[in-house]
Amino acid sequence: MTKTEKIAAFREKYLPVWVILPLISIFVLNCLIYWGSGVLTADRYHFDFTMSLDRAVPLIPQFIWIYILAFPFWAVNYILAAQRGKDGFYRFVATDLTVHITCFIIFLVLPTTNVRPEIAGTTWSQQMLKFVYLMDGGNSPSNLFPSIHCYVSWLSWRGVSKSENIPKWYQHFSLIFAILIIISTQVLKQHYLVDAIAGVALVELAWRFYSKGNRHEIFRHFFEKISEACSRWVNKN
Repeated sequence: MTKTEKIAAFREKYLPVWVILPLISIFVLNCLIYWGSGVLTADRYHFDFTMSLDRAVPLIPQFIWIYILAFPFWAVNYILAAQRGKDGFYRFVATDLTVHITCFIIFLVLPTTNVRPEIAGTTWSQQMLKFVYLMDGGNSPSNLFPSIHCYVSWLSWRGVSKSENIPKWYQHFSLIFAILIIISTQVLKQHYLVDAIAGVALVELAWRFYSKGNRHEIFRHFFEKISEACSRWVNKN
């Protein structure tokens, strides 16, 4: 087998053509929801769900590296979710899109914010945390409840859990890392307890909903029809 054939075989195994459109759609929808809801609610009153328990949680800037590593973790696990096969993958996609849309509705109906702490130190972790704060709303963060960071992390574990084609050690690692990411949102003051609970709860509810019958098939049919239409257009031109 040539090098080109090996690359093609690797790509077909881990990133088959039929997963590309759903994954791109999820990424685009995430950007539209996160930035769009912020624009639509910019002039609205934002609720602060901070509790005394949240105030008691210490600020630990070192967790910023866990928080940032969430992004490649999501990318890898969303791709690995395809190892569940088409049926399992579209259950995963249905869960993600349903939770994303639910978050968007909640963001519009119930805008939220919090008060971020002052970062006075100059360590690498503290400087990076300042940068993340700046990029994520500065002193006026929004879209906190439910936490997308928490829900995507938890779904990233769900996407590989109990998959026969994913090593057990990686399934265990994904669970541990997802929990660490959720903890990071708390000790970095990016989210509070209610945000994390809501994010995880939405995933669990949607995951169980789509585990019954063929409820996720509507998403599979939708993406397959779009893919077929694109293929016909490409072949025609």
